[in-house]
Amino acid sequence: MKIPIICTRIGVFVGTVAFCCGAAFAQQPAPPPAFQPAPPQLQQPPVQAQPAPQQPAYQPASAPVQQPPPAAAVALSPQDAQVWSGEGAGTAAAPKRDIVDAKSSMRFGVELSAEALAAAPYLYYDNGRRPGVGRVAYPEDRYIYQRFDNVVVKPVGRELPFKTGDTVDVLRYIKRVKVGGERTCLVARAARGVVFRFVGKSAVVRLTDIWGKVAGSELVVQAAPFVPVYVDNKPASAANIGASVVMQLDMTVAAPYLPQYIILDRGSEAGVKIGDFFRVEDRERADRLTEELVEAQVLNVTSRASTLVLQKVYKERLKPGDRAYLSFRAADRID
Repeated sequence: MKIPIICTRIGVFVGTVAFCCGAAFAQQPAPPPAFQPAPPQLQQPPVQAQPAPQQPAYQPASAPVQQPPPAAAVALSPQDAQVWSGEGAGTAAAPKRDIVDAKSSMRFGVELSAEALAAAPYLYYDNGRRPGVGRVAYPEDRYIYQRFDNVVVKPVGRELPFKTGDTVDVLRYIKRVKVGGERTCLVARAARGVVFRFVGKSAVVRLTDIWGKVAGSELVVQAAPFVPVYVDNKPASAANIGASVVMQLDMTVAAPYLPQYIILDRGSEAGVKIGDFFRVEDRERADRLTEELVEAQVLNVTSRASTLVLQKVYKERLKPGDRAYLSFRAADRID
């Protein structure tokens, strides 16, 4: 019975020793890898030196290229030469350009706007009767009318001779004036409008232009056409028109710096034209000493009278009866 027990213990001892040896062997580091020699390098063939490039042989200079002969110059007239400019001017290949001459592009005349022509007062000849076929009604909710307001125009007679779309002028009556024993009315355009509908016999007019105060009771007439005028004023050498001052209308009473007008007793029947300049002198006195008072330009012409706006004032003593004479003539209109 002792032999098996001894064998069992010997087996346990051998197993324990084997286990410890295996654990100790597992804890040891791995041996370094074996030495490996470097791979042999490939041998490159020796580089052969390239020979230096040979210098090219001497060559003579090339012959110059023949250019075509220049185009023959074209003879230009003095008028054509004025419109040719830039590089190559005077040749057929030169570009044509417009030249703006400062002197020729300037206007030496006087421009009269349509507003200035329309707003000028004038004399209405009809034995003192006031013009107009209609009358502006008084405003109900304001003191005066403004631009683009609608005004009601009532007929003076039976009906208004207007239709929808007509342009009408609103005239302001100023006063009666006697010229050469004949009674006239001095009026001025205060506004302009367009008829756009009717209410019974009355017309509704929308004001498009305002030149004065419109407060009601103004007269309404068919509109007179006015376009801007450019006049080339030249000294009056041949024409000789004499006139007398009827009155001076000072528009600076209500507001300063507004135009001042004078009325002369000569019109289109005597040859007066819009744009003419007149100089006004004192009436001839016993001592024959006269002085220039003002210089004015014509803005409105009727058959027997004309309205002028003052351009220069030399002496402030203008009065009715002073003599006026044509100084510069409105020769031609500049388009």
